[in-house]
Amino acid sequence: MLTNDVHDRLHEIIFYQRPLKAPQIGMCTLIAGDPRLPKAHPLFQRRRLLEELNALMIVRTGEVAQRLTREERDILFLKLKDKGKVSFATLRKTLKLDPDARFNKESENRTDLKGDEVAAAMGAKTRFGNRWAHLSAEEQWEVIARLEEVESDADDATFRAWLTEAYALTPEQARAVANAPLPPGYGRFGEVATRRLVDALRDGEKDGRVLVYSEAVIAAGFDHHSDLRTGEIFEDAQGRPQLPYYGVALERHIMPGTGDPSHSDEMRVGRLTNPTVHIGLNQLRRIVNTLIRAYGPPAEIAIELARELKLTDDDKKRINKENNDNRLAAERRGLKLEQLGQRNSGANRALLKLWEEINSENVLSRPCVYCGENIGIETLFSNSVNVDHILPFALTLDDSNGNKIVCHTRCNQAKRRQSPFEAWGHTPRWEGISARAAQLPKNKRWRFEPDAMEKFKDESGFQARHLVDTQYLARLSREYLATLYPDKGEGTGHIWVSPGRLTEMVRRKLGLNDLLPDHNFGGGADQAKNRLDHRHHAIDAVVVAIIDRSMLNAIAKASGEEGAEGRERIIIPEPWDGFRDDLRTAVNAITVSHRTDHGTASKAGLPKGQDATAGRLHNDTAYGFTGETDAKGNSIVVRRVPLSSLKKLADLDRIRDTDLKAALHQHLDGLEGKAFEKAVADFPDREWHPFGGIRRVRVTEALSVIPISDRNGHIYKGYKGDSNYRYDVWELPGGKWEAEVVSTFDAHQPGWISNVRNLSPTARKVLSLQQNDVVAATSPEQERLLLRVVKFGQDGRLYLAEPQEGGPLKSRDADKGDPFSYFSFFPAKQKAWSFRKVRIDEIGRVLDPGFPARTARRKTRKTI
Repeated sequence: MLTNDVHDRLHEIIFYQRPLKAPQIGMCTLIAGDPRLPKAHPLFQRRRLLEELNALMIVRTGEVAQRLTREERDILFLKLKDKGKVSFATLRKTLKLDPDARFNKESENRTDLKGDEVAAAMGAKTRFGNRWAHLSAEEQWEVIARLEEVESDADDATFRAWLTEAYALTPEQARAVANAPLPPGYGRFGEVATRRLVDALRDGEKDGRVLVYSEAVIAAGFDHHSDLRTGEIFEDAQGRPQLPYYGVALERHIMPGTGDPSHSDEMRVGRLTNPTVHIGLNQLRRIVNTLIRAYGPPAEIAIELARELKLTDDDKKRINKENNDNRLAAERRGLKLEQLGQRNSGANRALLKLWEEINSENVLSRPCVYCGENIGIETLFSNSVNVDHILPFALTLDDSNGNKIVCHTRCNQAKRRQSPFEAWGHTPRWEGISARAAQLPKNKRWRFEPDAMEKFKDESGFQARHLVDTQYLARLSREYLATLYPDKGEGTGHIWVSPGRLTEMVRRKLGLNDLLPDHNFGGGADQAKNRLDHRHHAIDAVVVAIIDRSMLNAIAKASGEEGAEGRERIIIPEPWDGFRDDLRTAVNAITVSHRTDHGTASKAGLPKGQDATAGRLHNDTAYGFTGETDAKGNSIVVRRVPLSSLKKLADLDRIRDTDLKAALHQHLDGLEGKAFEKAVADFPDREWHPFGGIRRVRVTEALSVIPISDRNGHIYKGYKGDSNYRYDVWELPGGKWEAEVVSTFDAHQPGWISNVRNLSPTARKVLSLQQNDVVAATSPEQERLLLRVVKFGQDGRLYLAEPQEGGPLKSRDADKGDPFSYFSFFPAKQKAWSFRKVRIDEIGRVLDPGFPARTARRKTRKTI
C-alpha cells in the first residue's frame, strides 16, 4: 500500500543518489601525511588570496617592476577579502596609481583578480551578511563542512534548522546558504602547512616588500618550494642507490593507501589512478634499478618530455585569444547559472555549454538530437535530461566535450551502448536525427556517420589520447628519478629534459631514420620513422642523450624568433666520427624486452581485496540453453540480437521463433542489400503480422560455452570464454608433445585439473607460455631464433613473431606487400626445434636455460 512513508522512501530512492563513498584525499605537498584542505576551506581561500597579492608587481614603462609594500598589500587585501573578484582598474584606483601603471598579472585575457570566493558567497546580504566576517575560521568551516555533507531532503531540512537555531538566520537566508555556490576540489596543502604559509605570507617582509610564495615557504620553515626531494637515501642490499616504489617518492600525487604493513606497496602506500602511468612508472623502476645493478648509478639522466618547442609570437597570440574566449564564455555561463539558481560548478557550466552547442543561434530551438523534442532551460537541470556520450564511453574511453551531447534521459536509455547509427540508422527516425546532427559543431557531426566507430579506432584517435598519458608520465618520471639524487643545493640537478619535437628534428637532420628501413618507403635519410620496429625507441634514446643544453637553447631561440623556418636552417653535427655506423651496429644487436602480464590466477585463495583477477573471464553476452547439441557436441544456445542485425535471407534461419521466421521470410523474400535493410527497418510498423514494434529477435547458434549454475546446481545460462590464459605443452609417456590451451575462466577455477594430465597422469609439462613470453628455438641450421608469443589457436598451433616486430601484426601478416609473416609451430615442430622458454631482462640480456629446459623430474611423495 502506498502510504506517505512509502511514498517518501520511493521519492528518496528515485530522485536522490545514495551517499557515495567518500573519496580519498591526497596528501599535502609540503608535509607528508597531512590531508589536503578543500578549496572551500576559509584557510585555503586566505592563503590563495595572500599568495596572489604578494606576487603582484606594479609595472611602469621604462622602470623596474616593483613588488607591493606590506601597506599596499593590506589595502588590496581589505578590498578583496569579501569580494568574488575585483578588476585591476579598480585595484589601481584603490592604490591611487597613475593611469599608465599596470600590474604584472594584468593582460587582455585577465582583467580582474579573484578574491575570497567563500567569503563573498557567505557574506552576501541574502545569507550571513556582515556576520560571516566576524565568525572564526573554525566556525566558518563548521558551516561549510555541514553544507558539504547534505545529501538528501532530510539532511537539507536538518541543516537549515541548525542555521536558524545557531545563527538566527531567517528561513530565506538559511535556504540561500544551503544553495551557496562553493568551489569544489582540494588544494595542494594540508591545514598545518596552510597555517604556517598564511603567517609567513601575511607577516613576512624582505627589503620592505612582501614575500612571494617561494620566499614564504622558506620563512615558514620548509626547505624548498619546488624541490620536493626529502633527502632520504634509498639503497639496495649491496648499498647501491635504487628507486623505491613510486608511491613513496610521489606521495603528493597519489591517492593514499591502507597503511597496513602486511599489504603490498600499492595497497599500503597508495597508487596513481591512471593505469597507463602506473604501469609506466613501475617499468621505469625496474629498468633503472637493473641498469644501476649492471653499470652503477648514472651521473646524469636525460629525459624527453612530450611537449612542443618554443611557440612563435603568432602561436602565443592565437592560444591567448582562445584561452581568453574560453574564460569569458565560462564566466558568462557562471553568471547565467547564478541567475537560474543553479550551482556555479564546472559540471553545470559544461552542461550549459553542451546545451548551447545544440543550436548556438536560437535559444528557443534546442531540440534533443535523438527525438526532436525541444530541451528548454527549465528542464536542462532536471532528471529528464542528461549527458550522452555520442560514441559509447565504455567502447571508446572518450570523455571529451566533442563526444558529449545533451539529450533526453529516455533517449539515452534507448540508445544504450551503441553509436547513434547503430541505434537508429535503419529506422525511420534516422532522417530527422541526421538533419539535427548537421547543426552540431564539426567535432561532433562525424560521430553520427555510419562508420564513426571505425573512424575513432584509427591511429590518430589513439595518438591524441596516448599523448596526454605520455606527457603526464614524463612529468612524474622527472620528479621520480630525482629520488636518486637526494642532495640539495647548487649543482645537484642531475636531470635535464628536452622536448619531443626536438628529438624528432635532430633524428631527421642526422639521417637516422634509415637505420631501420621500412618496406613502405624507398629508404634514404628523409624517410619517416619506422614505427613497426620497436628498436626505433633505442634510436630516440640515443638522440635524447646527445642533445645538450646549448643545442636545446639554440633551437628554442630560433623556434621562438623564426618559427619552423628557423628550426630547419639549423645544422646538427655528428657527435663523433663514425657515429652512424656505431649506432647501426648497436641497434642491430638489440634484443627487445616485452612486458609480460601473467594475470592474477596465482592469487586465488588470497584474502579479499588481494585476490582480484586480471582480464575478463568470459564474454559479456549471456546465452540460454536449448538442450540441443550439434554434430561436434557444441551446445545450441540462444541469445537476443537487434532486428537490424539481419542483413540477408540466410540470417533468418537462425531465428528461434518459427512464426516470426515465417513472417520475416514472407516480408523479405527476394530482397537484398539496401532494399533488404530498409524492409527490415519497416517490418515492426506493418499491421498484417502480430509482431508490431519488435526490436530484437532470439537467434540460435552452436557454441562451446561456459555453463553457469544456480545454488541448486541447475544450469540456467552460459558465457562464451573468449579469453585464453596460457598455452601448455605436455610430453606424453611415449615422448610425443601435445598442446593444451587453457581459458582464462578455467585458470581461475579452484581445483581445475588439466585434461591432458587427467588422461595421462605421468605426462610432463615442458612449456607453459602466455602472451608476450619469449621462446628460443634452434633451427635445423643450428641458428638460435628468439620469438615472442603472439597468440595460440585452439588447434594447438602457436603463433610467434620476432621481438622487434611491432604494429598491427594480424593485418601485417595478411598484407602481401609486407614482408612480415607469423612463425607458426605445432607441438611436434616445437620439439624438433628445441623450444624452451627464455627470459629477456629489462636491458635486453637473454637468460637461456638451454634444451631441455628441465632435465630432472620432481621426486614423488612417499605414500604411507
